Amino acid sequence: MTPIAEIALDLSYTDTKVWARVYAPLRAASDEEWSCSFEISEPLAIERTIYGASSLQALVLALKAMSSHLYGSEAYENKQLGIGGEFGGNLSIPAPSIFLDAAPFPF
Repeated sequence: MTPIAEIALDLSYTDTKVWARVYAPLRAASDEEWSCSFEISEPLAIERTIYGASSLQALVLALKAMSSHLYGSEAYENKQLGIGGEFGGNLSIPAPSIFLDAAPFPF
């Protein structure tokens, strides 16, 4: 699969990038729902498929789930995950409201 969107995030302790990728929504086998997959590379190493009633809903839910994994990660909490050389701040991905105390960048 080819990602429809991706971002390279920095780690404070290495030059290796953490890639967050979202893939195009697909109609699920049941034909009544849609799926949308995302992945976050090592060291977080997360791959998930999220389901929705429409392709747009599946995409939005996948972005929210990916954002939750990033802002809720130990690397983010320890100010080791960032972008553009700044760590523990805005990852240029909106945060779900539950994380607004730690990541004040609303979805």
